[in-house]
Amino acid sequence: MKTHLPRRSLITTAALLASLWMAGCASPPAPGTLVPMPDGTITTFQRVSSGSYGTVNAPVTWVHGQRQWQGRTVVEAASPQAGTNLLDPVTHRTIATFNPMGDLVMSFEPALGYQWPLAVGKTWTDRHTVTLHPSGRQVPLEVSYRVESQEDVTVPAGTFKTWKVVATDSLGEVQQYWTAPEFGLPTIKRISDRPATHPQGAGHLEGVLTAVRRP
Repeated sequence: MKTHLPRRSLITTAALLASLWMAGCASPPAPGTLVPMPDGTITTFQRVSSGSYGTVNAPVTWVHGQRQWQGRTVVEAASPQAGTNLLDPVTHRTIATFNPMGDLVMSFEPALGYQWPLAVGKTWTDRHTVTLHPSGRQVPLEVSYRVESQEDVTVPAGTFKTWKVVATDSLGEVQQYWTAPEFGLPTIKRISDRPATHPQGAGHLEGVLTAVRRP
């Protein structure tokens, strides 16, 4: 059964995390900095996608924790529907992705993701080598980011103060993310589009956060 947390519960959780941070540090994290979510947190999204993203209209659940990979501890977000993402425990950038069967699909060098803290107007461009493990191929990927605004966003899980980030890569994919890092939630809402010229073909995807359950 899904648990939908009211906005006040989420704010209380965020305040608790901030107080715990302050207990061990001289100051709380700067605005726009991701506060790591507790191990065992479960997030659920409603995903609607078509084209090269696959035809899906269903909930996707992620369990967040830690695991060992290549001799070190990494952050894990595991979904029986979508697979597993491994993240760097310091930067929270994506290191590798696995399909739902547990097969390694892609890895990124350097890791892929945001540069914290976020600030309206901040831009940056990262260049990566992506290893496609089923074929063994390595391909270059360039991703440009822009933090466009701060917005209040209402989704089934509640109302959040978010940062809107738009990422455009060298393959033509455009991804819009609404992220609430101070709540420990990297994604509240997502809209992704691939053009017909993309190697995987055209596609459209939307996802919204429907529930958060913390341990």
